[in-house]
Amino acid sequence: MDLVKRLPVLADADSGLAETLAVLMKRDLLVNRRRALRTMGAAALMMSSLKAWGCSVIPSETGGPYPGDGTNGPNALTQSGIVRADIRSSFGASGSSAAAGTPLTVTLQLVNASNSCAPLAGYAIYLWHCNASGQYSMYSAGVTGENFLRGVQVTDSAGKVTFTTIFPGCYSGRWPHIHFEIYANAQQAIAGTNAVKTSQLALPEAACREVYAQTALYPSSIANLNQISLTSDNVFGNDGGALQIASVSGSIAAGYTATLEVGIDAGTSAGTALDMDQQGLTGIWYEPATSGQGFGIEVYPDIVAAGAGFAQLSWFTFDSGTAGGADKQRWYTASGSVSGGTTASLAIYQNTGGNFNAGPITTAQQVGTGTLAFTACDAAQLTYSFSDGSGRSGVVPLTRITPNVTCSTSSARPTNADFALSGNWFDPSTSGQGFFFELNPNSPVFFFAWYTYAPSGQSAGAAGQRWYTGQTTYQSGARTFTMPIYQTTGGIFDTATATGQATVQVGTATVIFSGCSSATLMYAFTGGSNAGLSGTIALTRVGPTATGCVY
Repeated sequence: MDLVKRLPVLADADSGLAETLAVLMKRDLLVNRRRALRTMGAAALMMSSLKAWGCSVIPSETGGPYPGDGTNGPNALTQSGIVRADIRSSFGASGSSAAAGTPLTVTLQLVNASNSCAPLAGYAIYLWHCNASGQYSMYSAGVTGENFLRGVQVTDSAGKVTFTTIFPGCYSGRWPHIHFEIYANAQQAIAGTNAVKTSQLALPEAACREVYAQTALYPSSIANLNQISLTSDNVFGNDGGALQIASVSGSIAAGYTATLEVGIDAGTSAGTALDMDQQGLTGIWYEPATSGQGFGIEVYPDIVAAGAGFAQLSWFTFDSGTAGGADKQRWYTASGSVSGGTTASLAIYQNTGGNFNAGPITTAQQVGTGTLAFTACDAAQLTYSFSDGSGRSGVVPLTRITPNVTCSTSSARPTNADFALSGNWFDPSTSGQGFFFELNPNSPVFFFAWYTYAPSGQSAGAAGQRWYTGQTTYQSGARTFTMPIYQTTGGIFDTATATGQATVQVGTATVIFSGCSSATLMYAFTGGSNAGLSGTIALTRVGPTATGCVY
């Protein structure tokens, strides 16, 4: 298989990663600890009400006549952009109209009622509700062309998802409520199939009366609320919504927050088979449907403390919109702490303002957030949301491009001397650009991805980014590798491989490892924007030497 044509990908970390890796990890840990200390008192006060029912399985409820999941007419789940945290506005072809109403932040925590209330990471939750007038987007007269107040989020390592929305109105015959469906992962959610659970959240009466007193904003809600009760509601009436009433706090001026623990039966072993804190997950990953772009993932296990590691991801892709030449290449990096489990929350970064194999050192700027979730040693998904004004969000299902070498679903951590050289490498003098190497003895293939800039890319912004790939077969134990350098153009960000997309050879490279943390790359370009350039780059490993490296 021609690996390059199936996926030119990846690279090293963000700007100055070697210098900032420890700082980032310490920052994440400190932030988490401080948050825990700040919320400890409030959590203690809330514990009796939140845990009174011992994380029982939440009742299954109807999705109602306006689910927007394809079971009754329109399907929002298959629309690009449905994975998002802020659901107040319509998205995609439906435009960007925003639903008016009092701000509400909804946090659901998904737990396994069959496994001591353990949080469930990597699940996808689709949430939807009516607007302030009691209308449902995609269905109700006047808003059939809208898709606001609908969205999907993936549970983090604490089992939580958070949505920014508005307080829903109360329409005739129903207690104020919010619908949600739970899926095993984002792929199933955006396909709109095989929901694990469908249920509803009930809003407490006191908060509803405060909000509905705004009769200009909620014109008929108070009158409708006066004609219904939790016990007479056709959904919550059988038990008064005992397991479904959210804890709500806030004010009209500041907005409200609603939290609810959601228990499901996920079995006694859910989420425990794979521990993300292992170097075996390092490697090149991609989505076959978008071959020609992809990811390099490196996990630094136990780098913070026992059981607490750090994940670094590099993303080789293209500009959104229209396809083009080398100036349409784009690369990003992402990183976040790993504390066991199968999920890591990431910050997404972009570096610009550099020149090919030269200064200045560039600085990473955060442009979004993401969640990386593994379901197996060779299966994962990245959920992303950009905050750079592009409005991009989505889910990328990932598979390894080469066979698994050392990833384990048990406590054993096998090693391999060749594979231990895989990961992020860079030249400290040009920090902000670098390489991702994978030595896979099970193929056996050596693959590199090089993220860098155009020779005069400093003033070109994102259009000055460039990335290249290289690959060759090898014999186990080899430490010198000569291979072609390729460049891929004509693709579109997170979009199926375009017919005009092409991968062409633009030079040759030789990589020589002189130790577990030192290497040299010699290059000579014969084509592309770097034609005629040649040189040598002294490389060092970004993170610590991987266990099992033997030189």
